[in-house]
Amino acid sequence: MRISTNQIQLSMLDNLQHGFGEYARLDRQISTQKRILQPSDDPVGSVQLLGLQKEQVAMAQYQKNIANAKSQLSQGELQFETMTNMLMRLRELTQTAATGSLSDADRKAVASEVAIIKDGLLDLANARNESGSSLFTGSKVDQTALVKQASGDYSYQGDNLVREVSIANGVTVGLNQTADQLFLQPDDFFKRLDSMVTAINDAAPDAVDQARAMLGRSQTLQDSISQAVSTIGARINLLDQIDESHAEKGVYSKEVSNQIESLDYAEAATRQAHVLMALQVQQQAFAKVNGLSLFNYMP
Repeated sequence: MRISTNQIQLSMLDNLQHGFGEYARLDRQISTQKRILQPSDDPVGSVQLLGLQKEQVAMAQYQKNIANAKSQLSQGELQFETMTNMLMRLRELTQTAATGSLSDADRKAVASEVAIIKDGLLDLANARNESGSSLFTGSKVDQTALVKQASGDYSYQGDNLVREVSIANGVTVGLNQTADQLFLQPDDFFKRLDSMVTAINDAAPDAVDQARAMLGRSQTLQDSISQAVSTIGARINLLDQIDESHAEKGVYSKEVSNQIESLDYAEAATRQAHVLMALQVQQQAFAKVNGLSLFNYMP
């Protein structure tokens, strides 16, 4: 088979183009300090990197969810702690009213302070976070939790949905308690409190009985709030543990990613020098072949 000068030139030109491409690829690797610039550089390593990057994105989102969850839970915990302090004072006043031995001035003072505490507790039950979302209305965060009706009953405007957020693969945590579970079960706490205030203030015959009954109801509420605080504490501890786990996994994942895609600078520089040397030789050979002509050898 005869090989023409044109075929030789095309073959050498193809080799030169390949060499320039390899030199440029090595130059990009050295400038970016990355071995894998495109999937074809290392198909297996590229698949591993893609999996690791997806894992890192997921963990970053989980950590963001955890931070938001801790903030929301902490806000609820703060409201409950304030409620607990107010309930302790309410029980002191109720105990005093339950003795039935108050002067008119003391009786009215007790009724007045209990009314103030009731308003404070209602405000806390209707608390909102910094974005204006109600804390204790389930998924209906734009609603006011408890509203007093004309009948004197307090109605719940939210739902019973517990808002949950994903904090790890297959792991979720609840973010909220609902006001109806705390204040309307087993009965309407605020309606009973309004009735007691009126009875004490008016020296009603059943004022002492209402005060004694309120001691039991307020204790039930305080126990429910204490349980809610304990639940929040357990959830925050869980969030801290999982957040720490995500942080450790994130560091390890990034280390593995660096190992896969990081460039051996010395090896790449040596390889580039060899490619450059080969290119110089090929260019010289190409120039000589390109200059060949039968006319050079004709007498």
